[in-house]
Amino acid sequence: MPSHFAPTSGSAEPTDEGSEPSLAAELLLLVLKIAFVLGFVAMVFLFVFGLFQAPDESMSPALREGDLVVYYRLEKTYAAGDVIVVDDGDSKELRRVVAVAGDTVEFSSDGLVINGYLQSEDKIYTETLPFTEGITYPVTVGEGQVFVMGDNRPESKDSRLYGPVDIDTSTEGKVMTVIRRRNF
Repeated sequence: MPSHFAPTSGSAEPTDEGSEPSLAAELLLLVLKIAFVLGFVAMVFLFVFGLFQAPDESMSPALREGDLVVYYRLEKTYAAGDVIVVDDGDSKELRRVVAVAGDTVEFSSDGLVINGYLQSEDKIYTETLPFTEGITYPVTVGEGQVFVMGDNRPESKDSRLYGPVDIDTSTEGKVMTVIRRRNF
């Protein structure tokens, strides 16, 4: 029987030339992957988490000057005892929430009084007194606000001076973890 197909010249097997990516293409792909991962991490820290360094001793002994904190930007529901990042307009600071919406804050000769009850603060080692300057007491914390104070009460600029802070406009987020940089 005659063949209808004529033999072709050369090899019938495909060549491997050009089928594997070059070293330059592989490096470019690797660089693009690394850039994507770094961009993703940057976006997460820009919109979801924040990193902040404690600027002073106003939260001592819980937080020391130079400690790094990671905070969660999306958490805006605070409870008494939470440590948050507050932006007072001039600078950011770390403060503890002592009263939330609806609470009445005042001071007696024995210390901080919230809703008529003297507060027993185990981790506060200094006297809690109002400042001679600042707001007048008693003050009731409004809806969407928190009353914040530093743990080192004599050295802290807090709600005793500027009053309750607005959650939406003046808070950055809730502290999740602390990285102690020195003096373990």
